[in-house]
Formats: sequence, C-alpha cells, structure tokens
Amino acid sequence: MSRPSAEEEVDRLIEIDKLQPVSTKVKKQASPKGTPAAEAARRRGRRSDAYREARGEYAEIRELREKNWLAAHIRERRYELELTQKEVADRAETSDSFISKLERGEHLPTLPVLKRILAVLDEELLIGVERRGGLDEEAEREVAPVPALASR
Repeated sequence: MSRPSAEEEVDRLIEIDKLQPVSTKVKKQASPKGTPAAEAARRRGRRSDAYREARGEYAEIRELREKNWLAAHIRERRYELELTQKEVADRAETSDSFISKLERGEHLPTLPVLKRILAVLDEELLIGVERRGGLDEEAEREVAPVPALASR
C-alpha cells in the first residue's frame, strides 16, 4: 500500500476540518489518542502554509454560511475547483466585481446569471416547491431543473 502524498494528506485533513468545526480552546484533557483535536489542528497549521490558508478560507465560509448560504456555497465550490473570481466571471459572462459581491453576500443574482455561474462550477440550478400539508400530513416536495431561460 503506497503512502499518500503530502498534498493528499493536507486535502484529507482539510476535509476532516470542513466536516466539523474544531474549537480553538485547548482542553487540558487529552483525547483517547493523546492529543486534543484543536492542538493537532494548530500543529498542522504550523507545518503547512497550504493547510493554514485552507483552514482560514473554510472558517470564513462557515461564518458566511450563517449569513447567506448561496454565497458561501459558491465561494466554497470556486475554492475547491481552484478558480479565481475573474475566471468564474469570464466563463459566466459577468464581471469579477459581481462575483465578489455575490460571494460576500451583498448581491443576489438573477436566475439566468446564477444558472451560468453554477454551470461554470459544474453544478445545476434546481428549483424546489413544497406544499405544506396539515398537522398530520407530510409536506410534498418537487424539485426540477430551471427551464431554459431566454438569454439577456
């Protein structure tokens, strides 16, 4: 069995940190493996610039997610694909300042623009409708792709 490369190891650790936020407070009590998770994350950060950068980016994305889920999703996906805002904007036929405002949660795009941005990020925009039932009924949900829209 081959040993993972340093880059694969950083990616694996980042994925772990994305799944569950880690407190920055070090607890005096050790984990069953001997090192508290927050201390282990700090050590990884001291050893790897890439890990430190990614950890900071995902912390900002988690914070943004509380304010605007769509903005956080787009920013996270762009980061995962290693695309710049300018690259996304050029491919989606919009401006990089628009992408910047969108990712900060300061702007809400129209459906045609959002559809183009998500296509650049290898995703499809879906629309969902939920019919709420009574107290004893389950809600009915339908989700479908956004229909083709007339271009600008």
